[in-house]
Amino acid sequence: MGLNIWIYTSAYVIFVIWNMVNDPLIGFFADKPKKYWKRFGKRLPLIIFAGLPFSFALPFVFNVPNWEVDSVQKWYYFIWLLVSICFYDSFYSLISLNHESLYPAKFRDDKNRRNTSAVRMILQIFGTLLGAAAPMLMSYQDRESYGNMSWIFAGASFLIFLSYIPGHKESKELREIYTKDQEKAQSQSFFKVLKIMLKQKNFMAVVLIFFLDSIIGASLVASIHYAVEYNLRLESENATLVLLGFIVAALVFIPVWLLVAQKWKNNRKMLILGVFLNTIFLIPLAFFWDLWSLVVFAAVLGIGGAALRVARHPVMADVIDESIVKTGQHIESSFMGIYVFFNRFALIIQQVVFALVHTLTGFNQPPVYFQPPAALFGIRLHTAIIPAILCLAGLVAFTKMYNLTPERTKQVKQQIIELGL
Repeated sequence: MGLNIWIYTSAYVIFVIWNMVNDPLIGFFADKPKKYWKRFGKRLPLIIFAGLPFSFALPFVFNVPNWEVDSVQKWYYFIWLLVSICFYDSFYSLISLNHESLYPAKFRDDKNRRNTSAVRMILQIFGTLLGAAAPMLMSYQDRESYGNMSWIFAGASFLIFLSYIPGHKESKELREIYTKDQEKAQSQSFFKVLKIMLKQKNFMAVVLIFFLDSIIGASLVASIHYAVEYNLRLESENATLVLLGFIVAALVFIPVWLLVAQKWKNNRKMLILGVFLNTIFLIPLAFFWDLWSLVVFAAVLGIGGAALRVARHPVMADVIDESIVKTGQHIESSFMGIYVFFNRFALIIQQVVFALVHTLTGFNQPPVYFQPPAALFGIRLHTAIIPAILCLAGLVAFTKMYNLTPERTKQVKQQIIELGL
């Protein structure tokens, strides 16, 4: 289009801010009492409301009208870009927050929670693989190919949305529980609910560990491209092999870790194991010497990543259960909104870490591709060493803060039954 880079940058910065704050706000809105809760449920109506616009919002991002790039019409592009991506993200948040919030209520039994968590992780990994294949549908110089790709994904999203509906239908018992929440929830402001959430020590421990995990994940995905292109001096497309090594290992070991989790019956212990393995398995990534060593080390890391992901949703469900007992109401979407807020903030931290490392080590920005030894060491730093340090810090903090043992979670579940929640 020949559009000034600052037009794109300005729209993206505004979007990033909106992307961070909209989840807590949408979560709070979703938990505010609605008259239809008793008849239709709390989560399903919002998912249905958002499903169609979400499915077909993506083509609006990629199918931009052909305006002239002049002093006036360049702002048309700015408005189109900003509105389309914010529109898409908002409806995605409305679906995902209500989907995640329904998980603890739908699956009250620990065994079912672990099984569904494993299935979800496997499906998410396959979704990631399909997303990675998206560039095959596009030609970099062909603007129309981006639009065609977006319509294919829109159609697939709509079909998946339709399959969502039966599984998200809430039982009569659950709808009646929601109606009990209405009087208490009606009187609470956003900041009062926020204060309640920030005081939940176990919830904040989970937020912290997955905030750090998000920083680590973003750093790894970005770092692999740097490592392949600059340290190994190979085409950046080879980074796909490295990520594939991680994904395949994770797919293989998710069922293994599920068996371990079901045997232990201890979500806290399983999560600690996953974080510990990630800490240990990150270290070899700093010492790769060729492409295949990098692939192998990434695959080893996928083993620890699988353990962490098997425990992720059951642990989150445990802290949601505890919040129900402590607050006497179901405000899962508000909790999930804060959780997502910190995950979004992790992307900013990752960018800051990269900027600091590259500045301090003298990294040469493209089109200069030769890097001094310090810059090459810096790439190894943000590929493995810094993530390992963050992982270790999260492990120590989580172990000290999080006290939902199997005995305590049983007590919490019994209290939920006694309270009729």
